[in-house]
Amino acid sequence: MRYVVDPLQVEEWSLNRHTGVFAKLLADGQNMTVLYTTWLAYAKAPEHTHMHEQMGLCLQGEIVFVIDGKDFLVKAGGFYHIPGNISHAERNDRSEPAILVDFFSPPREDLLHRRFDANTLDGKSFP
Repeated sequence: MRYVVDPLQVEEWSLNRHTGVFAKLLADGQNMTVLYTTWLAYAKAPEHTHMHEQMGLCLQGEIVFVIDGKDFLVKAGGFYHIPGNISHAERNDRSEPAILVDFFSPPREDLLHRRFDANTLDGKSFP
């Protein structure tokens, strides 16, 4: 078990079905998974749902979250909360990268396997 994690020392991978998004699994506990993501300029994630409650903090830059059809701008230092099974998408509209830390509960088994499993709005799962 790691009690202290340096994100710079964690292996990074490209988050599938996302454009320009790179992920690092910081922690996987009994009740939550913590993911560190870097969003390059104009990166985006498709609209999707998952059963997991998602909360997070924008560490750098800014991200637009489209939650239940409405846009919400989250800037560095801002916090967000997306209940489970709520439709959402994310995008970086800026030319600078953004960094997010996401907390998911219950734990995300898919992320342990370096993939992103969720459902698109038409009911099809991806990847």
